[in-house]
Amino acid sequence: MKKFSLLTIMLFLSVSIFAIAPPSIVQAAFKKMYPKASGVAWSQDSGYYCANFVMNGFTKSVWFNAQAQWEMTQTDLVSLDQLSPTVYNSFVAGPYASWVVDDVTMVEFPKWQAIIVIKVGQDNVDIKYQLFYTPSGMMLRKRNVTYMHDILGPSTFL
Repeated sequence: MKKFSLLTIMLFLSVSIFAIAPPSIVQAAFKKMYPKASGVAWSQDSGYYCANFVMNGFTKSVWFNAQAQWEMTQTDLVSLDQLSPTVYNSFVAGPYASWVVDDVTMVEFPKWQAIIVIKVGQDNVDIKYQLFYTPSGMMLRKRNVTYMHDILGPSTFL
């Protein structure tokens, strides 16, 4: 019985040591913005606190700086079906329409317009791009993410 208790305590301590707990001001700012968020998991990303959660059926990630200022929110739209007709029509009329869509993400900012990011690749070819669109359907840029971990954190947009 003692071994079980000691093992349980050691496991609890090891888990709590590695858990990311943002400052209370960051947690309060998050709860104010997303009071109905569920399944929240915190991490750190390049000096930002990032909350990953589910809301209204969508997986979201939100970044706050250490002063609890909102930097950006990323919503995983999963497929082209969730796009506005303007962005959808721009994509299907563009040069990557025949490529395989791997992911569709909307990124929102406090001071800029939202950006839609469509990740595409080709069958049997090891190449991946992220295509960045405005809500009006204009393609801003593309980014080769073939050999990158393609998280869309705040540093992507600096």
